[in-house]
This record gives sequence, C-alpha cells and structure tokens, in this order.
Amino acid sequence: MADTYRIAIVGSGPAGLSAAAHAAKLGLSHVLLEKTDHLSDTIFKYQKGKHVMATPSQLVLRSDVDFDAGKREKILGIWDEQAAAAGINVRLNSEVKAITGQKGDFTLLLADKAEIKAEAIILAIGTQGNPNLLRCPGAEGSGVTVQYQLDDPGEYVDEHITVVGSGDAGIENALGLAQDLAQGNIVTILNRSADFSRAKGANVKLLMQARDEGRINVMTDTAPNRIEAGHLVLDTRDGEARIRCDRIIARMGSAAPRKFIEECGIQFTSPDREAFPTLSPQFETTNPGIYVIGALAGYPLIKHCMN
Repeated sequence: MADTYRIAIVGSGPAGLSAAAHAAKLGLSHVLLEKTDHLSDTIFKYQKGKHVMATPSQLVLRSDVDFDAGKREKILGIWDEQAAAAGINVRLNSEVKAITGQKGDFTLLLADKAEIKAEAIILAIGTQGNPNLLRCPGAEGSGVTVQYQLDDPGEYVDEHITVVGSGDAGIENALGLAQDLAQGNIVTILNRSADFSRAKGANVKLLMQARDEGRINVMTDTAPNRIEAGHLVLDTRDGEARIRCDRIIARMGSAAPRKFIEECGIQFTSPDREAFPTLSPQFETTNPGIYVIGALAGYPLIKHCMN
C-alpha cells in the first residue's frame, strides 16, 4: 500500500528544503523526495570550495532553514544538521518518474516502482539537470573533452581549457581552474557579447583582475564554431581564430525538464525552450494542486528560492 501524505515535495534544493522545513514546523504530514543520496543536489554539484553568495544582500531571509554566504561545504553541512533537527521526512534515492491523479488524490510513481500518495505536490526540481548543450560539430574523435559541470578544479593539470558561458557559473569555473598557477592550466573564457551582464559584479571584477594578471584569457564577441583535433575554432569579430584546447567546460544555462512537467499536466507560458510553467500568484500550476517554486518558477537566486 502506498504511503500517503498531505504534501509531497519533489526536490531538496534550497526551495524544496525550505518548504519541507516549514511543513515540519507546522506539523503537516509531508515527504521530501530527493533523487540522489544527498540533500540539495544543485549546491552539492557546485565546484569544490566554491564561495556561495547570499544575494540580494538587502533581502531578509524568511526560511526556517539558515543561509548565509559561505563555502559550499559549510552550507551543506548546516542544512543536513537542520533538516535532521527539524524532523523533515526525507526520502533519498527517490526519483519521481510520473505524477497522475488530481488535487486531493495524486500518485507519484518512483523509479524503484514504489508509489507515494499526496493531496498536494510542490515541484522544486530546478533546471540544472537539463543543461543547454554545446551545438558545436567535430567533438567526436577530436581528443577534446566536452563537459557541463566542474566538480573539483584541482583535478586538472597542464591542460588548455576553454570555458563557454559568461554567467556566474562559467566565470567561477574559469577562476577556479586558474587559481593555482602551479597547475599549469591555460584557461580561456568565451563570451558571445561584449560584456558580462548576466554575472554578479563581484565575479566580473575578479575575472578582470585575473585577466590583467595574465591568469585567464578573456575573449568577448566570440563564439565556438567547430572542434578540431586538439583545437577549438572560434568565430570572432575579426574572423576565425584557432586555439589549443584539451577540454571545453560549457556553462550555458539550463532549461526546465519540459517533457516530464508537461506529462504532469502542466502548461508553459510559451513554446520557447527557456519558458517557465504557467503559474498563479500562489505558484499553483495549470494542474490544480501542483505548485512550482524555486528556479523552475523563475527564481534562481538561493534566497528567493528559500523565501
């Protein structure tokens, strides 16, 4: 017989964890479903030692879980401790594959074939599991590795590494790879436009400092064209350019796992890949009883997610 709850919260990132903590505080029957074996997979996948910013600084945190700027490892440790202390009902290794039913009587089918029953559902699954892919021919057989995540910058030594993406993730990856000159990495970051308007000012300042110190090559108005053996061919404002390249780290944002969401009976605001689900002022979707919060609702900042 399926376990039954008032609320099922899918995803244990900042938004889902905060929702679950509040449900626990209110004494509501709930379950927090996380597909991995740890809480907050998005933050867990941040690069080792990453400093996590608590922006906007003027926004007062309203969550029942603490959050302040600090190292990734410290924040995750605090959340693990507080989740246990709050009595959050966490179920790890519980990937949701399908949602059926209606308000007051939903069924969530898990990857292990188990079923969860819930009166209402909160989707806090974010977008990180669905990265925008690098559409660049020639990768296969070129000897150039293309990846969409950087776990530990210290693992890479004596490589020519190109970071594609001008947001915070791309800048932070480039800075991490170029932090220790003894590693011998030659790091280049590409930006399609002339400035880094999507990144935080503090990150842009650090990037420009690293550029001026000769630790990172910053190429603006530049985009990848094709991959050749050990090289990346670029489109620049002055025509084609060719640079040495052993590894490409593509950090070009991500989009909602649309197929899964639409199969849950939820409509989007438009056909655009980066569109968000259609939500009421209370964050209820077009399938009554299912709510969307956090990055999937268009609030990517951790503080906004938690509030």
